Amino acid sequence: MTAPAAPTAPRILFGGTFDPVHRAHISCARAVSRALGGAVVDLMPNAVPPHRPQPVASPEQRLDMLALAVAGHASLRVDPRELQRDGPSWTIDTLEALQREEPRRPRILVMGADSFAGFDNWHRWQDYARLCHLLVLPRPGADAPSARVQALFRETGADNLLASAAGNRLMLTAPVLDVSATAVREALARKGSCPAVSDPVLAYIRRHGLYNIGSGIQPGR
Repeated sequence: MTAPAAPTAPRILFGGTFDPVHRAHISCARAVSRALGGAVVDLMPNAVPPHRPQPVASPEQRLDMLALAVAGHASLRVDPRELQRDGPSWTIDTLEALQREEPRRPRILVMGADSFAGFDNWHRWQDYARLCHLLVLPRPGADAPSARVQALFRETGADNLLASAAGNRLMLTAPVLDVSATAVREALARKGSCPAVSDPVLAYIRRHGLYNIGSGIQPGR
């Protein structure tokens, strides 16, 4: 019996805390979709990010804000899988789970140039090249990655990214991922608003008293 044909559309994963999701996240995700022929991009919030402070907003609140941010963008959707798993949100675990679920579907992991520069500090970083391709977004002030990180993933163009099952790398030149979620939270706490946050997300933040807007009460208390 002939095996069924493999899906041609890649699984594109754009992970982060999204605390809160902001306009740069959405513009970059849409640019990734355009660069890859309109493919769907999954925005995937981390539950317990192992290399950074824990999120201020709850998992449910971050999912709600993401749903508001992607509404009306057919090429974007929200993947809650890491919020449904106990323990630290190791991306390698997600990629291995997807390989088991969809063994013939290519996977592309989206990251900023700052994360790529420190990629050799990631948990089991050398295993990524057998599980996914990378798509790297420019970020101001990002250091250059080490030679061993660059060697792990072969740089290529958008047309050739999926020429093999995994191990290629596409470096986008625009748009720049130039908004810091920390700066967004600070602006929200000081002024109660931030131009980097869309109106629906800002309304949600105000309604739930997140990031100390309108009071000195911490979210969830």
